[in-house]
Amino acid sequence: MGGRISATAKPDKAKGWLPWLTDAFDNRLGVDLREIEDAQGFTFRRFGEDPPQGEPGAVTAAEPAVTPDWALRKAPGEAAELEYASPSTYADARRGPTPSPLAAAGGVGRFRRGDLIHKLFQILPDLPAAHRSDAADRLMAKERDLTPEQRREMALAALNVLNDPRFAEVFGEGSRAEAAVAGTAPELPRGLAISGRVDRMIVRPDRVLVIDFKTNRPAPDRIDNADPAYITQMSLYAAVLRAIFPGRRVEAALVWTDGPKLMPVPENLITQTLAALRRAS
Repeated sequence: MGGRISATAKPDKAKGWLPWLTDAFDNRLGVDLREIEDAQGFTFRRFGEDPPQGEPGAVTAAEPAVTPDWALRKAPGEAAELEYASPSTYADARRGPTPSPLAAAGGVGRFRRGDLIHKLFQILPDLPAAHRSDAADRLMAKERDLTPEQRREMALAALNVLNDPRFAEVFGEGSRAEAAVAGTAPELPRGLAISGRVDRMIVRPDRVLVIDFKTNRPAPDRIDNADPAYITQMSLYAAVLRAIFPGRRVEAALVWTDGPKLMPVPENLITQTLAALRRAS
């Protein structure tokens, strides 16, 4: 039930709780309830004494506002907008992708194989070592279009890395999978910022280790023979991580599942790669 009534409605025609309350207050307050008309002609009811009224305040002219100096200066120009790029595709975007003769090795596209092995690297490290093999088989069994030999080859490629003591730190306590890295750094080309994810990152009080897994077959025997796009990718990550973690040594490495082998990217190679990128920008 509502309390609104039309301005033209008669009190005895009003519906709802308002007439009931009006009658109750009128009867309760009696002679102390007075009808007042203000200077604007509005009529209202007042209970009790009139409130005290003060003297009208004096009106004084306001002081003129002083325009601040910054409002009279021309706004400085903004810096050019940053160009965000993915480290994994930055080199290919500049030079164009290079077709690989290994694009469909063994009947499985190398990108499909790489995606599946990376998936195993994301899931298996969080499991007890004794359960990883069975879990890998169950995960690969969902890829029904692959042969049993193809599934087992990919599972073994991941397990061989996980079970190798040389890579214990990569998957150890404090390591992060699919760690996001974004930002810019003085070592990058002017106006460039990166945004991407590294396969594995370890942050220690004195150093930062960033790892990327590569599933190419055969794996190169030396870092000098690795695809330059991979070196560019790791150099970009290293530059931004140096800016994020000042004072800590930043190390970058590639882990090849073919082998498997851990291949550090030398600091002097990172420095040379970044310098070349700045010259070319």
